[in-house]
Amino acid sequence: MGTTLAHVPDHDAVAVFRSAFDCGDDLAAVAMRIARFFDYPARGAIIEEGQECADVHLLTCGHARKQAVSIEGRMIVVEDYREGDLFGEAALSGDTTAHEDIRAVSASRTGAFANHQFVSLMSAHPAIALAVSRLLVSRLGNATRRFTEGFTLTAAGRVHAELLRRAEKQNAAAAQLEIRPPPVFSELALSVQSTRETVSRAVNALEKRGIVKRTDDALIIVAPHRLEELVY
Repeated sequence: MGTTLAHVPDHDAVAVFRSAFDCGDDLAAVAMRIARFFDYPARGAIIEEGQECADVHLLTCGHARKQAVSIEGRMIVVEDYREGDLFGEAALSGDTTAHEDIRAVSASRTGAFANHQFVSLMSAHPAIALAVSRLLVSRLGNATRRFTEGFTLTAAGRVHAELLRRAEKQNAAAAQLEIRPPPVFSELALSVQSTRETVSRAVNALEKRGIVKRTDDALIIVAPHRLEELVY
């Protein structure tokens, strides 16, 4: 996989395991003792298409992305993974051949569990099994929503929806919605299956109308309700 084994899981990994598995420190420590920790450089392959994948990964830091290439040769973002997300779980059903690449977008670290170890962990600890079920159901819902948006929304509408989704995820309990750091237009374009030029035009139009405001370190959604009205 072109990875290097991390010597020691960083301290923050404890909080990630605790949050991802919705458990206390003791159970998080049990899971961490089972996991093997790997470091990946930016753009490094975590899982490669066609490769035998016998591990479930928990992203403990960084940013990873599942991607595929369309018939026209265009790169398509299938799914993004952030701290606390699981991936590689398809192998639990017996399908151990990876059908898409998963690469680190930035320098990343994962805790990897062999499939049989992960199944045993869920069997022994119902709290972890329930938390994993919730994570996967949430992921399925997000994937279904993105699939539907690809057929029902305009390109600009997909940009508006993605901006709202990212801001709401970062600021679930905040009065002001913002994305920090501000999204890179080329990366945002991949996420909504559009072009950088389309994303740039859409965001510039929102800024001119006072719906969003850009600063050096954030994109602030000034008028969320007005942005919601433009999701079509």
